[in-house]
Amino acid sequence: MPEESTFYVVSLKHTKRRDRYITVWRPDDKGYCYPLPWAGFYPESRIRQSLDYYNNGCTDVAVPCGVLDQIAIPPMPGEIDNDAGPMVPNNAESWCRILANTIETPAYEPRPEYKGAHYRKTT
Repeated sequence: MPEESTFYVVSLKHTKRRDRYITVWRPDDKGYCYPLPWAGFYPESRIRQSLDYYNNGCTDVAVPCGVLDQIAIPPMPGEIDNDAGPMVPNNAESWCRILANTIETPAYEPRPEYKGAHYRKTT
């Protein structure tokens, strides 16, 4: 039987324009981090059972671990405890890859914040 795919959950809510790196969920839905080694590995079956929680597009999206692993970079020295990394840069290129590889099309259109992104209009 093939091994189940694993996903990172990327937080749109906790990644702000000022952040150098993209925020991901820690294991067991308990907090957030930048370094991928500190992130949770969420099985596909768990994500699919609660798509509205893990992949709603408004606050979070679920992406195969391999996608983030491919675009992650080492942190700037001294930025994170013990230079833990790699981390995913918060830029247009990273978000393009992330949004092109979500587990499913989210219910809401994701609007990530990063330098150069258009500001959200509030009504």
